[in-house]
Amino acid sequence: MTEPVTAGRMELVDDLEGLPGSSGGCLLALTLEDPVLLRVGDVWWVEDEVLYVQRGDVPAVAHRGRVEWRRKW
Repeated sequence: MTEPVTAGRMELVDDLEGLPGSSGGCLLALTLEDPVLLRVGDVWWVEDEVLYVQRGDVPAVAHRGRVEWRRKW
């Protein structure tokens, strides 16, 4: 669903808005079941309602959520 992104700062994430597929007045968003702490250098991507986070050389960790549409305003 998304291309891998490298986190540029430490951030606690509970949802991601503006995923590919967003259009017009609606945003496609992934709301996570539990917040995830992204650290500088973590590589993350979204596939099928799951946020994957890879830290260093260890395998990626899956964080489940749900995709929903949100209005921009």
